[in-house]
Amino acid sequence: MKIKNIAAICKKNKQIVLFERHSESGDTVIQYIGDGGAAYPVTGLPPLDTESVLTIFDVPEKDREKYIVRTMGIPEGINFEDTDANEKPIEGEALSIVYSGKVLKPLQTRRGLVFIESRYLSPVSDVLDVLELYERITSGGTPYIVAKAGLLLQAVIMPFDVINQQFVESLQRLTEQCAVSLSLRQQEAERAKAAEPEQYSLNVDPETGEIIGDDPQEGGKK
Repeated sequence: MKIKNIAAICKKNKQIVLFERHSESGDTVIQYIGDGGAAYPVTGLPPLDTESVLTIFDVPEKDREKYIVRTMGIPEGINFEDTDANEKPIEGEALSIVYSGKVLKPLQTRRGLVFIESRYLSPVSDVLDVLELYERITSGGTPYIVAKAGLLLQAVIMPFDVINQQFVESLQRLTEQCAVSLSLRQQEAERAKAAEPEQYSLNVDPETGEIIGDDPQEGGKK
């Protein structure tokens, strides 16, 4: 887990959210930190509060009043546990898109296509070789994404709500333009192939080594 990458995420909008899970006695069992759109388990650190998290994030004293730091319990309907009976592994697409200044990664879930911000995977880049993405469903039926390394949860990521009529029409135009470009390339390749000079070779009898043809001085055309 790269704490500097988490800090960069939170500093972008100057918002930090600490999610806490408590024991029956009220003690903090574990904390998760993020910007509200994603959360990461806090390990190897004492319990964090507003001052300590701003210190860890290297926020200068003069800028701290610009930050919003909230502490709350685990959101209703979101499972922050390592396992979920209804989770399903998902494969990410090989491509990402830039839209409205955000790099979005498409993921296919049981409820259709969703997008997550690629920057939310940066804090777990140190375990990318073993990282797996899973789809989970809120109590209201909304899909969200968790990243796990082995059996351990590394991140909880909420999809970015980007799918609307304008977005879909933009992708359709892009797809149409890609299809036109592909067609033009294929036509160019066919013209280039047709313009290549014909090649000739000798038809030789494999047993005698003699040239086969009406005129032994001419080779056979390929």
